[in-house]
Amino acid sequence: MLIAGDTVARGADGRVMPGVFNADPAGAAASFRRLAELDTEVACFGHGEPLASGAGARLRAVAGRLR
Repeated sequence: MLIAGDTVARGADGRVMPGVFNADPAGAAASFRRLAELDTEVACFGHGEPLASGAGARLRAVAGRLR
């Protein structure tokens, strides 16, 4: 289980995204990528509903699109 805090968020539409409130966008993206490398089944976020299964795959898919 990953407790991502504000590093990762989940929108009302269910999409997973980097947290939007940060002072260092490049650092936030790097942190997101590091979390995506973990073998995680369940993820909880500071904002949005948790992912109850397949969280690692969802995070990796998003991380692959980050700049």
